[in-house]
Amino acid sequence: MRYAIIAADGELTHHDTLLDWQRVIGPEGKARINLPGLAVAGWANDVGLLDPKRYPRNPVASCVLAALGANIQPYAGPIVFTGWNPAKTLLGVPEIEPLPQPVDILDTVHGDVLKALAGQTPRAMSPSWGEQMREIAEHARTAPTPGITIRPVSLR
Repeated sequence: MRYAIIAADGELTHHDTLLDWQRVIGPEGKARINLPGLAVAGWANDVGLLDPKRYPRNPVASCVLAALGANIQPYAGPIVFTGWNPAKTLLGVPEIEPLPQPVDILDTVHGDVLKALAGQTPRAMSPSWGEQMREIAEHARTAPTPGITIRPVSLR
């Protein structure tokens, strides 16, 4: 299966092998990161932010995800990108698909984010976009770990 990973150090790699979710994301489980309007989904460790020694914050992936339309928030550990087809839900089959080829948008946005974080302005972007990416990266590095709210369930 084709997929891509942005490691916690910001390196983007492409793969065309069987995806071992537990090895790549972690044994705790994966959480889908919605990328509206794209046939792609991001995946993060479900509890990665709660274990910073094992899953360090990933500012580069946090910026790439935000640029692709995901919620702006810190993401931790490696982030996996796969294809995604929500129409398959109605058919009762898995929505996860191989990453579509070509994956130019992912490569381009990743490169633009790296330039912005280095203080440069990517050619196709405005200076304010670069500044926004630097702010998102700072937020990803320094935001407090979100709390977990547990609510009782009433079975009436």
